[in-house]
Amino acid sequence: MSILCVKPMVGVKLTANLASGGDRPPLQFVVMPTLSSPQAFEFCEGGTCPDAKPSADSKHVSCPPSDTCGKGGCYCQLFKRLKGSADTVAWDVAHADHDGKIKHKPDKLEYKCFCVKPILEGELTADGVKYTVRYQMCGMGSCSLDDIEVVDPGDKHHEMRCSGKCEGECKCTLFRLQISAPGGGFDPKTAKWELMAKTDKQVRHDGHYDYRCFCLK
Repeated sequence: MSILCVKPMVGVKLTANLASGGDRPPLQFVVMPTLSSPQAFEFCEGGTCPDAKPSADSKHVSCPPSDTCGKGGCYCQLFKRLKGSADTVAWDVAHADHDGKIKHKPDKLEYKCFCVKPILEGELTADGVKYTVRYQMCGMGSCSLDDIEVVDPGDKHHEMRCSGKCEGECKCTLFRLQISAPGGGFDPKTAKWELMAKTDKQVRHDGHYDYRCFCLK
């Protein structure tokens, strides 16, 4: 683990180009996408994702694979917001069920795939002082998120598990991100990824969270 500073997200980008004659044109303001969970993601520079793709029956939607997003722990994450929203409206994480499927509601919502890197942080205490540390990622590897149905008498539920291998000494690790709360009132600005389990360890699924596997050193 290493201690790092988190770079803040900027909502407005300034762009300017010099003309061939040396004249400077007026600054152009470009509205950058805003995410409702700024403590959970940061954008990956240079990475792009295809448009969100509905399933054949149009019941679900997902992000297709990308050739330019996938290095250094970056991946294409699906986000959503109300249809017809202004460009300044923040994008919410699209919530996947225990089977990893996201419901497609094109009449109410619009979807977008962004190339992002998760902000995976924890706490370290040294000499009585608490520090925020960021886990070091090493690509996505071949980790898979497994949905396991548990049928206990009077307690039928699902459990999540990371399986597969990462490169070198990296390990598939299970994290979860809060998406909602019982009774509502959840503020996504407070959402952070939580470390849950090592490879092959099962964790009970909670419908208020999104689950994903990452390769960590």
